[in-house]
Amino acid sequence: MAVSIRPAEARDAEVIAGFTQNTFSWGDYVADAFLDWLADEDAAVPVATDDHDRPIALARVRMLSDRESWLSAARVHPDHRRKGLGSALNDWCVEWSRQRGAAVARLEIETWNEPAQNQVRRLGYRHVATVVDAHREVGRSEIEPATNGGRRTPAEERLERAPRAEADGAFIAWSTSDLARASHGLFSPEPWAWRRMTAEDVYSSRTWFCPSGWIMAEDDGEELFVKWLVSVPEDARRLVRATVDLAEGSGYSSVHIAVPSLPWMDEALRVNGLEPHEFYIFEKPV
Repeated sequence: MAVSIRPAEARDAEVIAGFTQNTFSWGDYVADAFLDWLADEDAAVPVATDDHDRPIALARVRMLSDRESWLSAARVHPDHRRKGLGSALNDWCVEWSRQRGAAVARLEIETWNEPAQNQVRRLGYRHVATVVDAHREVGRSEIEPATNGGRRTPAEERLERAPRAEADGAFIAWSTSDLARASHGLFSPEPWAWRRMTAEDVYSSRTWFCPSGWIMAEDDGEELFVKWLVSVPEDARRLVRATVDLAEGSGYSSVHIAVPSLPWMDEALRVNGLEPHEFYIFEKPV
């Protein structure tokens, strides 16, 4: 079967929902997000189609900055796997990125997914960072895992909104830190996406600080999403604990932290009830 690729259309929604609904044990998010993706002018959703122009695979690509694109949501119908559809869609996304001025394309893959990792390596990608996404629900009624069944006590430190004058110090501290080196200079401007960090990101975002470090965070009304933080091994536990308190005290139902994977950072997350889920970030020149 010859691979035919075209931009997705709204009429494809039902077919795509049909073959993506059981991607993971919990289902999939593609069907719920698909129509919103089509409305994003800085993104594209290509589909591979069969001889009847029905979608049998899809992907998503978007520009995260003027020079960086992010590829995600690669899905192939179970009956059409191992036919080169994923690679063809990836090539389409890279060409789309090139036409819009990207210098680099990136994507992330779970650390356990060796077949996908081998596939993107064959396409010219290289592993540049290992990152974690960690979540936990928050609430005063919760048991604190680190207290052996006891109730969670307030953090030793309290995060306060950082004045603009703190931005330079925070960025400089991060730029020379193990976190910056481990992340390949990347941060997560939104959940499940990573791009190069700049000082302007600190100036233009909501930032908090305490003696143990800084965090940069956004929210969707229900979850506090920490997209960047600065700390050191001896302080990281206190910073994460203060972050959980900030989420709880602000009325959020959960907290999500995206950081590079380092042993001391992973431990700080676990001690505070967040389980790190590891991903590899791959990139290739465009």
